[in-house]
Amino acid sequence: MSEIANEETIQDRRHRLSSIPKACEGCRVRKVRCDRSNPCANCRIAGIVCQQAGAKADSPAKPNKVSRLEGLIERLDERLGRIEIQLDQSRHTTPERLTIESQPTRTYEGGSSFNNQSVQATKVAQVTAYSQGSGGGANISASLDDLKSLLQPPTTLDDFHFSRNDASRTLPAMDLVPSGLIVDIVRSMKVRKPFCLTSNPLTDLPMVEDLFRKVYFPTEPLSVGHVTAMHGILLCLLKEFIAFKDPLAEKYDLPSYMPTIEKNFNAGLETYEMLAVPSFENVLALVLAVVKAQEEANALLLTTIIGAAARHCILLGYHRAATYRDQKPNMAHNINRIFWSVYLVDKNMSLLLGRAPCIQDYDVDAPHPTCSEDITVRPWDECLVLWVTLGRLQGQIYDRVYSAAALKFPPEVRNQNIQILAEELHQWRRRLAEIDWSPVAFPELVEVSRPTWDIMYYSLLASLLRGSSTSTTSPEITSQCFQAARSALQNHLRSFPMYCESNFVTVRDYANWVILYSSFTPFIVIFLHAIASSSLEDTQLLEDVVRTLYPVKDTSKACGRLYQICTIFARVARSLIESRASSFLGTYNRQDDSLLLLSDTGNTSVFDPNSLQDYFTTEVDMLDQFTYSEAEGMSAILGGWANGQPAPMEFLGMGSGTGNWMG
Repeated sequence: MSEIANEETIQDRRHRLSSIPKACEGCRVRKVRCDRSNPCANCRIAGIVCQQAGAKADSPAKPNKVSRLEGLIERLDERLGRIEIQLDQSRHTTPERLTIESQPTRTYEGGSSFNNQSVQATKVAQVTAYSQGSGGGANISASLDDLKSLLQPPTTLDDFHFSRNDASRTLPAMDLVPSGLIVDIVRSMKVRKPFCLTSNPLTDLPMVEDLFRKVYFPTEPLSVGHVTAMHGILLCLLKEFIAFKDPLAEKYDLPSYMPTIEKNFNAGLETYEMLAVPSFENVLALVLAVVKAQEEANALLLTTIIGAAARHCILLGYHRAATYRDQKPNMAHNINRIFWSVYLVDKNMSLLLGRAPCIQDYDVDAPHPTCSEDITVRPWDECLVLWVTLGRLQGQIYDRVYSAAALKFPPEVRNQNIQILAEELHQWRRRLAEIDWSPVAFPELVEVSRPTWDIMYYSLLASLLRGSSTSTTSPEITSQCFQAARSALQNHLRSFPMYCESNFVTVRDYANWVILYSSFTPFIVIFLHAIASSSLEDTQLLEDVVRTLYPVKDTSKACGRLYQICTIFARVARSLIESRASSFLGTYNRQDDSLLLLSDTGNTSVFDPNSLQDYFTTEVDMLDQFTYSEAEGMSAILGGWANGQPAPMEFLGMGSGTGNWMG
């Protein structure tokens, strides 16, 4: 009876289970049936503490998540503020604190050099040792590896200095523009790639970003080339942002930063390292300096810079295909575009100045620039390839028509060369016309550029045809040469108004990029034709051209001289035609519209200043209009024609001559 009395009744069990509705924590974890006693039978048997459900230990309250995040943001904001203050302070320090250290590079040596031949012999020996499986192979291999390292040592900055004084290698003092502007420029470039990084030598946006990063956040020693190239790119970018009224031009006072950037760029360019040490960054900086020199109409400085850049390219082997095999694709692409940009300017200035180019075609086998798959960029790349072809033609014109060796060719050989080159020039123009520009980026620049291409084409054609002659002593101007020269001047008259009305290019741009760097030949050709044929139409054409030069005469010293020169020629042509005096030039054939110039009159050149002055004074009565210094200048220009040379740029104050005949 007592056991029955101690047993739990059904009602008591139901009450207990209702008060403890859940299994204990131990049974719940082990997933066994709990009798819900305290302690339960399962926990007693297992010898563990029986923890009833819902009886969790008190835990501290979780912090408010929003408050925690707000605190984190506040701390990050404080840290960012301190970093910005440090960066702003560091921007006012000079790069004198940065260490100059040139990265090791290997200069190029051709197949005839001892080192190159030794390297080839080493490779043969190594292959032979491996193929024959001779004993001591490890020792032979180690010896040959040591030999190769000796034969191909990397160059350092010390290799290009007489002095080992580190003080002479510090960066020029520079105040950098704010880093915030640089960050915004990089962001802007990622949204819309600038034109100067679309058609210019450097189109690799990541490389531009890397240059900015190296200068503004240096983690390793910098070279003069890094800092100078960065400022050259920055100068081009800001000019474009200002011209195109980019949103950055509204956010920042961009013109106020230009003097600082230009000063830094100039300081880097005028260091010894820039002209003496070959490196990719130095070549890039020099190419950007060529652009600046051309914009400033300084041809003498331009030729000095392009000569240094060409020598660097040759020392680095950029002109040879073998150099590109060991380069990463992006770097090979950048090197290739840089080289061909140097090549183009070198060939153009060679013909304009009548000097042999630094880069010779017989030593160049570098691949032509590749064309982008992006249809908005591809037309610009196709155009670049064609300009490379034009550069080669310019070099050929000098080599085969105007060089010292070419001037000794018999007339028939020289004329044959001219006809071959003229046909290649015609084909070049046809290929240029076939480019599809419809999907191109920056179509507004294509619209103003395309008419000027005809000016360049006809000017170059006139220069080429001017070299023809049927005599070894008397130079001749043919009807085809007259036509090409006339077309060049007429296209100039059609193109010039477009630049006057443009919102993003100026007449100064037209003068510096088209007028001054196209040949001066067409104007002289038409001048000679006007007075030989007594053509008032040609005289009017000369005077129309002079009127277009008036708005640009104050943009540069060279433009001012060009305006003065052309004004005098036009005035002389009008006076000679009105006085019907043209026999002093030579023999004009009206049937085939050609002019055979007199090379001399007795022992005195027909273009001698005394002869010209006497002739114009006694025969034409131009003493008040035509001074002796002007006669001397005309003698120098026209006298070049008597010996087969085109009028040089020196007389515009753009070459190595004094160029002061205009006073």
